Amino acid sequence: MVFDALAIGAHADDVELGCGGTLINLTDKGYLVAIADLTEALLATRGDAETRVKENTVAAEIMGVRERFQLGFKEGSIATGANNLIELTSLIRKTKPYILFAPYWEDRHPDHVDASKLIQSAAFWSGIAKFGDNQPPHRPHRIFYYFTHWEGPVSLSVDISAAFDRKLKAIRSYRSQFSPHLGNERMTYISRPEFLEKLISRARYFGSKTGVEYGEPFFLRDMNRIEDAMAWAGEQGVIG
Repeated sequence: MVFDALAIGAHADDVELGCGGTLINLTDKGYLVAIADLTEALLATRGDAETRVKENTVAAEIMGVRERFQLGFKEGSIATGANNLIELTSLIRKTKPYILFAPYWEDRHPDHVDASKLIQSAAFWSGIAKFGDNQPPHRPHRIFYYFTHWEGPVSLSVDISAAFDRKLKAIRSYRSQFSPHLGNERMTYISRPEFLEKLISRARYFGSKTGVEYGEPFFLRDMNRIEDAMAWAGEQGVIG
């Protein structure tokens, strides 16, 4: 199946945190969206394999995502695994997305950093016919880099006001990761209430920068071309 967008994360819940609202916007408009989780996130402090699959399935349904792929890469070696580049390139050719969503390459989690580098490489090599498998080459039009723990330079902010409640619902479906108190499981960096509070505050901040309630920030490496400066200026809206 050909998809309009493919959102890739190192672990299940990464794309929900970084670009979940934007994915909901896309699916609401009828675009076909898929998610690819590079690892099974089995080194996470909380949760087991079965629990995490159940949680990411529910999250995908909430967001209206058509398909969720699991590549099964080993955590800690996302960028250096022997066949990881070929496997991700193959998935990009199989799904033929117009745009990719990838984690920004500076983050507190090394897997996010490595995933970003791998996705950038795969997006290039998927367009080289003699590389990898025998599928026809395909290169995505753009990579939108999303932020999880740290923010970097921002190219644009997507209005996710209408989707924000569902974004939070998708995130909270990962009870093993984001519930403050879960049986005898110890508290973690992301299970503390202040983690989601920071996420909400960030969305409010980037929304306020563009005159909406909630915004989701992205960085694009590529220069953007416009043909009608007046039309573009009108689409950006005016604050105040």
